[in-house]
Amino acid sequence: LFERGIICLLYNNFFFSPPLHQQLVLIEAYGSRKSRSYIDDEAFDQVTCLHLQVIYHINVSHNYEAAYTTHTQIMQTFNKEVLQKKKEVNWFMPIFHQLCRDLLNVARMVDDEVENISSYYEQSANYIMEAYRTCTSDVRADPSTTKKIAILNMTNQLFRIYFKINKLNLLKPLIRAIDNSGSLYQSFSMADKVTYNYFLGRKAMFDADLPLAEKSLSYAFRNCPAECLSNKRLVLIYLIPVKMFLGHMPTAQLLHKYQLDEFVDVVEAVKEGNLAKLDQALETNEHFFIQCGIFLMLEKLRAITFRTLFKRISTIIGGNQIPLKAFYTIIQYLGVTDVDEDELECIVANLIAEKKIKGYISHQHQKLVVSKKDPFPPLSSV
Repeated sequence: LFERGIICLLYNNFFFSPPLHQQLVLIEAYGSRKSRSYIDDEAFDQVTCLHLQVIYHINVSHNYEAAYTTHTQIMQTFNKEVLQKKKEVNWFMPIFHQLCRDLLNVARMVDDEVENISSYYEQSANYIMEAYRTCTSDVRADPSTTKKIAILNMTNQLFRIYFKINKLNLLKPLIRAIDNSGSLYQSFSMADKVTYNYFLGRKAMFDADLPLAEKSLSYAFRNCPAECLSNKRLVLIYLIPVKMFLGHMPTAQLLHKYQLDEFVDVVEAVKEGNLAKLDQALETNEHFFIQCGIFLMLEKLRAITFRTLFKRISTIIGGNQIPLKAFYTIIQYLGVTDVDEDELECIVANLIAEKKIKGYISHQHQKLVVSKKDPFPPLSSV
């Protein structure tokens, strides 16, 4: 009955990911059939019956609220009767991971159908956190038995929720727990580690921690399977702006390969120091960049573009003293009309303060005096 119940639970999953045979292989990896044959399966029977009710509510009665309510019962039952009571084994964790994913999928369906001040997607965090606390309280250290093996997967689910509801401050204790997981981190699945680093990199990007953002997003991109082009593309959407701020520009070949042509003109504008072209590129692809949540960050590339322009002007004029009037005259000629002389001086001062230009402004002579040695240091070293 138990084996049939688990197969029923997986086979009738209405999201079909990962495929049934892959999920059964995952279960086998967590423990032998012999060790499971003596387990009281009443809790799993109950979970399976509730799961079938969820499927009925979604596919037959189309009552998404009832489906969500029923699925929360699954989460509570699994936490109380399985996670808390079956202390010596953890082979069922792949099933629990799928239940967490299903909870968010059902919550999203309800939110799309029902107008409610309180988001069902947001409420889902409470049920996942209950299970999270159960797993973190497990004192066992052996990856083959400890419930802590699930904390990275649950952290990823909570990342999804908190990103969607814009409550990134709630992620700090979760990140701290992963940082302190020690050797257990090596036992987490690569898929979960890639997902975690993707979200961690995005958070670091919004926190303006560019080194951490580059490290995390690069890890996610490097370890994401080559055949998962859509996932690698998703990582690049955030990795590219981070790399650009650090002075590393993506090639046109890379952008075309991952269908990110929206970045082509942005990259060219920054490399050329062409502010008008940058503004046009941002305006043309504004919807895409806003949808991805990176528009405001890309707007900040104006400072890097100004720096490139100043560097080119400095090279043309020669010497280490450049009149600010020369900068202003040239940007006016290039069609940049939204920056007056005072604002231009402020931009130069900010670049100096950020150590992106080595030098100082001589207000008496209205000149930028740059260092004779490496006046425009590599952005990656700043």
